[in-house]
Amino acid sequence: MQHVSDRKENEMFIEREVKPILHRQKCSACGYYTIHRAIPQGERACDSCTHCGHTVELLWFADLKAAIKNFERLLNDLSEIYPELNDLKEPGDHIMLD
Repeated sequence: MQHVSDRKENEMFIEREVKPILHRQKCSACGYYTIHRAIPQGERACDSCTHCGHTVELLWFADLKAAIKNFERLLNDLSEIYPELNDLKEPGDHIMLD
């Protein structure tokens, strides 16, 4: 979507809708493995637990999305030991692992 600023005639901003990145991880606040939602906002991202709502701010860098995908692969491997990890599919899903 393009947005033309009314401040200056020749100034043009291009706004891009950024979709949230859903990923699994352990929440540091509630202690559950949950679905988290990372929302990039410029040079930072807000990452929220969809179970308890705990939010942290992350520095957004080019390889962060790749790091999230790598952690997802690790959790996929761990699901052989902890099959409950496969139950984390929708925002709000949560499990406790020993």
